[in-house]
Parts: sequence; C-alpha cells; structure tokens
Amino acid sequence: MFRKISTKRYYLCFNLHYISCILISMYVRTAAREYISPKSPEGRDNVAMNYLQLPVYELDDNGMQIHDVVWGDCKIGDRQPYDSLLMELARSPLFRRLQAVEQLTLPPHFATLPNTTYFSRWQHIWGSLVFVRKMTEGDDRFDDRQRTILELRTLFSDVGQTAFSHLGDWIFQGVQGGENLHDQDLRELLEVFGVDKLLEKYGLTLDETVFPEIGDWVECPSPDLCVDRVDYGLREILRWSGKSVNIYPYEHSLQNPQSLFRINDQYMLEVTNEDFARRFAAGYSILPTEHWNQPVHRLQLELLQTAVKRALLESYFSDGIDLRYPVHPRDRIYGIDSDFRFALSMVGDGGALSRTMQTIASDQRQAYITARQLDLSSLLSKVGSSFPDFPDPLKSYCHPSEEFGLVSPHVEVARDDEARQGVSREMGRTSFGLPPMKIRRIDPAVSIDGQTIRLSEIDPSFENYLTGQTEVMRRGYRAELMVNKKFGEKILDLYQRVNDGWPGAIQQPRDSDNLREIVGQAGLYGAGNRFDNIYEI
Repeated sequence: MFRKISTKRYYLCFNLHYISCILISMYVRTAAREYISPKSPEGRDNVAMNYLQLPVYELDDNGMQIHDVVWGDCKIGDRQPYDSLLMELARSPLFRRLQAVEQLTLPPHFATLPNTTYFSRWQHIWGSLVFVRKMTEGDDRFDDRQRTILELRTLFSDVGQTAFSHLGDWIFQGVQGGENLHDQDLRELLEVFGVDKLLEKYGLTLDETVFPEIGDWVECPSPDLCVDRVDYGLREILRWSGKSVNIYPYEHSLQNPQSLFRINDQYMLEVTNEDFARRFAAGYSILPTEHWNQPVHRLQLELLQTAVKRALLESYFSDGIDLRYPVHPRDRIYGIDSDFRFALSMVGDGGALSRTMQTIASDQRQAYITARQLDLSSLLSKVGSSFPDFPDPLKSYCHPSEEFGLVSPHVEVARDDEARQGVSREMGRTSFGLPPMKIRRIDPAVSIDGQTIRLSEIDPSFENYLTGQTEVMRRGYRAELMVNKKFGEKILDLYQRVNDGWPGAIQQPRDSDNLREIVGQAGLYGAGNRFDNIYEI
C-alpha cells in the first residue's frame, strides 16, 4: 500500500487535542494515529481498530499530491490548464475552511462510536475528486474539459456546508427537512468570492459545473450509487464498521476503483464485484441506524444543536471578527467548528453540558467496543452469502451485549414514533423527543455477465434487509437524561431562552459583507485549526 518517497522530509504537525510536536517521516504515504480504547470488564483490550490511517496532502507551487487512504495516490497539476483552476480553488478561503469543518457533525469528544476522529469535509471532497479522476481515466467518453466538469461538480457539492456540517441544515430546516441549506446558499457564496469569474477565466460556468440539472453517477437520488455516497460511505465504513462486514480484503483494490466500479452506458455507477457490493451495502446500511440516527447519537446532536443556537443568539465568539450587527445566525454559522469552542465550553453552569456530553460519548463508545461490535460481527459475518434480519439498534444479540448493555448508563431510551422535537421535565428526569431523520439507503446496481441487476433482485434476503432498515430509520425515540434536578432545570431554561429568541433572530436581514468576512476569516483560521495532514512544500 505504501511506497517510499524519494526525498525524506519531516514536518511539524499541530494536534488539536493537545499541544505537541510530532516528527512525521514521509517515507509512508499516509499518516497513522494510534487509538487507545477503553478496556473491557475482563481487562482485555477489545478494539474496533488498532490504528486509523489518515490522508496526506502535499501542496506546492505546481499542484497537490494526494495520498488518500481509500483511493490511493493522485497528482493534481499535470492536466493543464484545468488543474491550475483546481489549485486556485484549493487555496481559496471557501475551500480552506473545510479543513476545519467536521464531516460527521459531532466533534470526536462527543462521538458515540470509536475511531470517529476528526473527519473533515476537505477530506471528503478531495477524496471524491480522486475517485472521479480515477474512474474517468482512459475513458474516451470524457475529454479533459468534461473530466474537469465532473470533478468540479463533486468538489463544489460540499463547499456550502456550515460549521458542524448538517447541523446548519437541521437548525434552519428541522431534522426532517431537506438538508439542502448548503445548496440554497451555494450560488451566493460562490459569487461573493468571485468563483463565477474564476470559472469564466477557464471557459467554464457555474451552471454547468455546480448547478447542472442532471442525475448521473456523480449525483443522483438514492438508492442508486453516486460519488458522494460511495466516498463518504467507504470512508466511514473503513473507520469502524468494516470489521463487521469484512471489507478490508478490498482495500488495495479500491486504489484502482475501476476494478470494482464501472460507469455504464446510461452514465450511472455499477459495482462489478458482487461480493464487494454485498459487503459495501451491508456496511453502508448500518451507518444511519448504528451511528447517525442511533438514539444516543441523536440525543448528542440535539444537545449540540441547542448549544450552537445559543452561541448564535448570544454571540459567544472570541475570534475578533469585525461584523455589522445584528448578525444573522445563518451568516454566522458559515465559520468553522472551532469558532464555537468557547461557547460550548460555557454552556450549562460553566461547561456542565459539554462535560455531560463527553461522559455520554465515552460510555457509548465503550458499549460499542465491549458489546455492540460483537452483535454486528455475529449478524453480518455471512453477508457474502445471505443477509440477516436487519439489526435493531436497541436489541442485544449476544451475551456480552446483554450483560453490558447498549446504551450509556446516563441515558434511558424508548421507542416513540410520535416523538416531537423538544425537551420536558417529568418525574425528576429531563426528557427529549427525538423524531426520525432523513432516510438514507442504497441498493447497488451490480454488473453480472454484461447485465445490470440490483442487489435486491439478485438476493431477496437483501430486499428484506432493506425493508428492515427503512422501518428502523422511520422510528422516533424518547431519551431521558439522568442529571440532577438543578442541572435539569438549567437545560430546560437553556431550551426556553433559545426557543424564545430564535424566531426574532432569523427575521433579521442577512448581510453579504458579514458573510464574506466570516467565510474569509474562517479560511485563514481553518488552515491553523485543520483536522488533516496538509503540508505546504
């Protein structure tokens, strides 16, 4: 997987968790971080993964060398003049801020699964571009201009993401909304920063590179595969759920994606290896139910959303940006995650809410490592031949999970399909309504002997598996947070203040100058607060 780089270089890394200097030898193509997992009750380490590989990006005057953990090495700079356009974008504030925006919304210290260390939107968009570049290489259906348009379409897809990614969508559109706020604001963002003029310099337009009215392998509705679903799906599966579905034998093949995928005559994406299709589909399908919409994770998202709203209302920021007041929350949230660090540290009696969320997160990661991983591994180990009934996120399937439990001891969870978003105080407990989120599913098209067949048509057990997944994703929950009376009252007061102030705040006029200043500064700060291994050579 790794090749020696001709010149030995050492770089200075800044770690966001603690201030330290680390010498990193570039004899390897990717960086690795070691993870210390909590010990099991028996005293044995039972880790989801021993280490996690992270991408490396080397930028110089001539281009960028990407060493991606999913798709392998890729050079930006050889395909001129269009690669010069990509490098101009890579160095722009719009893109540099994505180095410090979390793909998975929750910061690692609030995350409910192991190995969900910082995972930036930068990592996802450039990984997607590498996938597109490698999939179109040698394909005479695409000339250099057409390849560039496809790359720009996937590159621009997440430029409009707010701090904490989809949190901005949920704040302004609701948890069951369209999750397209970042698309609604994208044209304004691009025009404010002159991207439309930059594209024109290279003979391209916003309409063909950002807003084409087309559904194809780059972007299309589910359950079809598209670049976005393939990249973020594999990127997260390889972090924590890959062991359950045994996808690791395909890691090397992914570096040549044409060995596993093809673009068919209808310009849609197909999988050419049935076994890989089965394992990828099984791994992807549990991402929403065991992670994004898992009830304890949903509770964490609910608490984070309220804390961020409070920061937006009360201007709890210490970045010193000179803005015109009042500042519309929808403008202010286009900063980076670290803009909210001070605010989150102060919510709820000097940071009590943040500490509570960290405790819940640690307990939940322990539950996965000790119990839930065994559940999923036992259920999904045979997906190469047949799919099981879809796993219920609140049901134990093996003795360790029955013994240890699947939910943090600080939280009680019950199914409530009529749940409405909000918080209440009943019988001495703080109760949260957690309605379901957007349904995400895939049913990959598989190429077999020149024919294209969906996986659900190949194997009826996968169709049943998908039916079970949809049923679980439609569930709502009610979560009860175990806190003392005084702190429970503080949470209620926090929610009340946020709900009282929010309608007036979002009625304020937006200001393009504020938006320009916030995003511009975020681009500068993003380089210093980046989550990824990005080096200027």
